[in-house]
Amino acid sequence: MMKDVLGMINLMNEQDDLSTLTRNRCVAAVPFAGKYRLVDFALSNMSNSGIQKVALLSSPKANSLLEHVGDGHNWGLDAFDNGGLSVLPPVSLRMDPANQIRTLDHGDLLHLHSHLDYLKSCNETYILIAPSSVVYRSNFENMVDYHRSTGADITVLYKNLTEMDHHAHIGHAFNLEMNDQGRVVKAASTYHALPSVTPQNIDLDTMVMARTLLIELIDRSINSGKEAYLKDVIWAHLADIHVQGYANHGYVAIMDSIDSYYAHSMHLLQPQGWKQFMINQESVYTRKEEEQEIACNHQALIRNSFVAPGCRIEGYVENSILFAGVTVSKGASIKNSVIMHDCEIEASAYLDKVILDKHVIVEQGADLRGQYAHPLVAEKSNVI
Repeated sequence: MMKDVLGMINLMNEQDDLSTLTRNRCVAAVPFAGKYRLVDFALSNMSNSGIQKVALLSSPKANSLLEHVGDGHNWGLDAFDNGGLSVLPPVSLRMDPANQIRTLDHGDLLHLHSHLDYLKSCNETYILIAPSSVVYRSNFENMVDYHRSTGADITVLYKNLTEMDHHAHIGHAFNLEMNDQGRVVKAASTYHALPSVTPQNIDLDTMVMARTLLIELIDRSINSGKEAYLKDVIWAHLADIHVQGYANHGYVAIMDSIDSYYAHSMHLLQPQGWKQFMINQESVYTRKEEEQEIACNHQALIRNSFVAPGCRIEGYVENSILFAGVTVSKGASIKNSVIMHDCEIEASAYLDKVILDKHVIVEQGADLRGQYAHPLVAEKSNVI
């Protein structure tokens, strides 16, 4: 049973390198795959695993995210008498520099510490902490059962990345070294493994532990003042804390930079990539919107693209992802691009390897070109 598990989605541990896409929103609120926000996958995993109470450790740029998640009813998290979705706001305090205490703008430990009263008031035996910036599907009930069976202090989720994972684009992550029994003995930072030259066990920033142990780790770390992140504490004490690895064998995408976001978006448009992503896709929930029909003019041509409901297409779209409400006028061409909600591409414009945030207008005859390694990114509501 998962009634004794508290879920937590930790937004204060996100790498924020998504350029203008996260200027006014947190990573969790970034749109992905034509119809979702990144947070949808973490919330869906928890709901589908039977977790009834979820806490969202929020960030300072979470306004649009909070509007998106609401009371959690789209994920079934408002259906439980003693459960549901709670938002733990970021804390903004000014510490006295003379006390040599770190400020609360870096790392998640101090934010977690500010919510110790909440953690202590909960009755759940275990806590399962997951990120929003890593897209995967997992049955957390199996992970929790494995955690109980091994007697580990902490169990972490990882992906075994091999030379076959050519789509992998790892920005900031940890490579886990484990012994023959699956115990983590070392965690080393890894960066831009594309593809992995040698097999790596990539930490997916997801862990389960006793709720009392989390409280103890937070208290101990704040008092020592040595670490800013909870993961830093865990990796620094692998000799004393039994950390066990639990493998995820399915689709995984780590979204921690514009390059990784674009690479994973384009991978979806490859036959194998879309197949991997679409497995059990009906079990991923999102905020329900009123859907309209796709309107295609007889001159429109669409090839190998995802086009969401409500789009109006009169031009050419190839190998691209279009979110709801996009307009592509006559003579306009879009290739290898991600176009978010309600953008307007005027006549004869040309876009290749471009990411447009919501409500961007590309004027008639504009020519926008990026590169696969560095796509051109347009900020929300811009006119280009």
